Amino acid sequence: MLPQILALALALFSVQAASAQTYPTRPITIVVAFAAGGSSDLIARVLAQHMRTSLGQPVIVENKGGADGAIGTEGVSRAAPDGYTLILSTTSTHAINPLLYKTIKYNPSKDFQPISLVAQSPNILVSSNAFDAKSVADVIARAKASPGKLNVATGATMHLLNAAMFKSMANVTWLDVPYKGSGPALNDLVAGQVDLMFDQLPSSLAQVQGGRLKAVAVTSAKRTSIAPEIPTIAEAGLPQFEATSWWGVFAPPNTPPDIVARLNAAVAQALKEPKLLETFRAMGLETWPSTPDEFAKLLVDEKAKWQKVIADNKIEVN
Repeated sequence: MLPQILALALALFSVQAASAQTYPTRPITIVVAFAAGGSSDLIARVLAQHMRTSLGQPVIVENKGGADGAIGTEGVSRAAPDGYTLILSTTSTHAINPLLYKTIKYNPSKDFQPISLVAQSPNILVSSNAFDAKSVADVIARAKASPGKLNVATGATMHLLNAAMFKSMANVTWLDVPYKGSGPALNDLVAGQVDLMFDQLPSSLAQVQGGRLKAVAVTSAKRTSIAPEIPTIAEAGLPQFEATSWWGVFAPPNTPPDIVARLNAAVAQALKEPKLLETFRAMGLETWPSTPDEFAKLLVDEKAKWQKVIADNKIEVN
């Protein structure tokens, strides 16, 4: 019996090794857990276009939206670990939503194999032109002078957490005004109906450059190369403040190491392409290639950070 078991194990190993050596032999799918047209969809399509060259196979983007990204994400966690089904993850799908929604059934650390980070973008704190504060210090001073009086729009979970972290670190209070999406919130900010808003850099930067909003600070630890003239919240008065939106590629768990390495190399090569760099920059994104281990560590660090913010501020999602 033992020789038969050993022979079977050797055969399975040989098949896996041969598969890794010839991979890929057919098209690869990158799942986006959101509707077409959003940031994740655009990033995935640009990345897929440039990964084709390295992999020698078509890379298809498939949108599987629903439940704030949970449906598509959970589906990939159960896919075959053969390298042909991947997901472009986000800060929300893999670091924040599993901490907020009890209905989410996947574990970001256990149910996925990190491949590589792809891109990052800071959020930005912007104010209406009618609001007279121009800096982080001004915002803190105004909030302390009139506790609970400032109106701060929140159009997404990430932006709500940014606002909560700011309030906690600055020891201030204000009124969070929830919106169903960043678009309506941004419209009201431009109209002066609210005072401040945390938003994604690309969507608000155009409003700032057009003179319709004022940039207060970005949320990254260092100034972004996309708009280096805008200070960070950290340098402007809250040194521990750091919050970045990121995107990365995951495979299902137990994907063979050789396939993981092949995919990591393909992402790294794509992120060097001049046309991709140009497109990402126009979208307000900075490339962020990484090793699988670096990506895994980021996931652990992000979970710890947002778990503390959620607990400290008693944030709940209905």
